[in-house]
Amino acid sequence: MTEITVLTAYMGKFKIIGWIAIFLGKIMDVMYNLLDAIGIHSIGIAIILFTFIIYTLLLPLTYRQQKFSKLSQKMNPELKAIQKKYNGKKDQASQQKMAAEQRELYDKYGISPTGSCLQLFIQIPIIYALYRVVYNIPAYVTKIREVFDPAVSSIMGMSDYKTQFDAVTADMNINLRNIGVTDISISGLEDSEISNRLIDILYKFTTDNWNTILQSDAFSSISSTLSEVHENLSTLTTFLGLNIANTPMGIIKTSWAEHSYGMLIIALLIPIFSALTQLLNFKVMPQNTTSVGGEADQVAQSMKTMNYTMPIFSLVFVFSLPVGIGIYWIAGALIRCLYSVLLNRHFDKMDLNDIIEKNKEKAAKKKEKRAEQYAKMTAAAQTNTRNIKYNEDVSKDKEDALAKANEIKQNAKPGSLAAKANLVKEFNEGKTNK
Repeated sequence: MTEITVLTAYMGKFKIIGWIAIFLGKIMDVMYNLLDAIGIHSIGIAIILFTFIIYTLLLPLTYRQQKFSKLSQKMNPELKAIQKKYNGKKDQASQQKMAAEQRELYDKYGISPTGSCLQLFIQIPIIYALYRVVYNIPAYVTKIREVFDPAVSSIMGMSDYKTQFDAVTADMNINLRNIGVTDISISGLEDSEISNRLIDILYKFTTDNWNTILQSDAFSSISSTLSEVHENLSTLTTFLGLNIANTPMGIIKTSWAEHSYGMLIIALLIPIFSALTQLLNFKVMPQNTTSVGGEADQVAQSMKTMNYTMPIFSLVFVFSLPVGIGIYWIAGALIRCLYSVLLNRHFDKMDLNDIIEKNKEKAAKKKEKRAEQYAKMTAAAQTNTRNIKYNEDVSKDKEDALAKANEIKQNAKPGSLAAKANLVKEFNEGKTNK
């Protein structure tokens, strides 16, 4: 059976992405409604405003990440000194001492060795969910979804519409894979599922796709309705003269054929600006230099390489993704750059030594607490050891007493009580054996 996509929030392999996307989608819906209320009907502007709001909400994480980077840069010489001090010492005692000194150093600066990774780990699902919302906006923004209703109703009101629609769209190149659709056929779907699939497909229609279906004889009876929906969508999806549902590559090809070189240049600038803003973002972000020496240097080099490969990655992929995704990447990179510059100025004005002194007090308390915990653990261990020793001594005393009693019985004098007790014991044992 054909793979089914429901026009709702993304709920793929990683459910948490879908849950976050639902929350972000509600914010997107509010942003668009606010713009619509003041007469701005543009998905492109809504994407920019939405991206600004989301990265503003993420500002506390950005603050912590940059603070971590600034402090780690200041801490780096002391960390190198510790590593140099124990360089070549592989014995367990030396490794434990180095780990202890490094832990105290991290406490002194108030940072965690995994702090930057944790903040990045938190941001990854949020950013990925943000991408999902931008990629399939009708699934999250009610008013945009409603624009498609007349077209969907008209198509589904035709006789044998499944076959007709599949025949017209069979050769269309529509990228729906990122929302789980592996083909654009609707024949294998239930009637209750077709409405959502049609909106998925129509939202990804390029100008050429719309022209194809409007000029088709199969849809001539509803061409006026489809044309009106297309015009309404053009108003919503146009940004800087570009249809945000189209890809820059598609716009470049069409513009070249029509000699519309102005549109060609604007479409070309989308992936170029996407790459340049990504590169600028890496330049203004303070880099974490905590990792030094040996394997850590290789990690740092890998991070540096990634900083330059990501803009190239952005340049290549934005050519084949909808313009709306390119707008989102550019807006996101510029907003991150703005906040990075402002935070850098903020940290430059701060006296990091004051922060370090406060962290020293916290570190001393942590050290004291660790010492108390260690003392309690040692006392508990000693108590357990004493109990074990006591139990062993009691057992040994019992064994010695029994051995001594047996020796007395064996050496009992004839006629004594012990000797008579032995005779009774022997008589009972003999009777039992019989």
